[in-house]
Amino acid sequence: MGNIMYHYCNVEAFKAIIQNKTLWLSSVYNLNDYKEIHWIKEKVLKKIQEITTKNNYEKFNTFLKFYENKQPNVYIASFSQGEDLLSQWRAYSDDGYGVAIGFNTEYFKENNLIKTSKVLYDEKLQEKEIKKILKPLFELKDNFDFDLYEFEKFCEKIIDEINYLSAKSKNELFMEEQEIRLIHNPIITEDKSTKRFIFENNISPMMFRAVCGNLIPYFELKFDNFNEENEPILEIIKGPKNKFIDQEIRIFLANNGFYNVKIKSSKSSYR
Repeated sequence: MGNIMYHYCNVEAFKAIIQNKTLWLSSVYNLNDYKEIHWIKEKVLKKIQEITTKNNYEKFNTFLKFYENKQPNVYIASFSQGEDLLSQWRAYSDDGYGVAIGFNTEYFKENNLIKTSKVLYDEKLQEKEIKKILKPLFELKDNFDFDLYEFEKFCEKIIDEINYLSAKSKNELFMEEQEIRLIHNPIITEDKSTKRFIFENNISPMMFRAVCGNLIPYFELKFDNFNEENEPILEIIKGPKNKFIDQEIRIFLANNGFYNVKIKSSKSSYR
């Protein structure tokens, strides 16, 4: 993976990200591609269906019940390996008036509650990963006691791996985006005694924002703790229609703690 990943955004989002030193990691259920969260799930169900017989039906059926009941608690922020992609300017940067923020991939590796991953577009590799994840289940004896607590925990480990694969996999038709993701997978459990939900391994309290008649949950990822040896932001790419004056944007960045950021301009002639 390269040293820089680019977050394309409009000017308003850029201003908020820099001033607040914060990224939002949003629920995978609210991605632009509404089918995305089901992409791997459909492949998993197909793989299990292919291997199910009357002898192993109980084992796989019990697993699938756990799988259906354990919805993925996955939250992501999207970036691209490409610093000057016309499709990204059009889709995410106010039709080219915005910017691409070049984040340092090494900076986020210090946070063990966040995973940085390239999106996997190759279906053959996705199938290979699914086979690898499901292998312990396939090899488990068919006459296992499926009511045991241990089997549920065994399944949960496999399901967590499937959900993580789901969070970093997409249809190959999106390959042009060259996407990289920050992935957050907190533990969220319902406490009926207190009538509240309990969060573990979360990077912040869960927040909500209203978008087009919907409430979108997200977590805040702060990048306000850094030094010159490992700064979170390395460069800013101005979109093909961006109106920033370099000196003014340097002042804005420096006054918010980002002095060593390079300013570049898109090479696109898109108007």
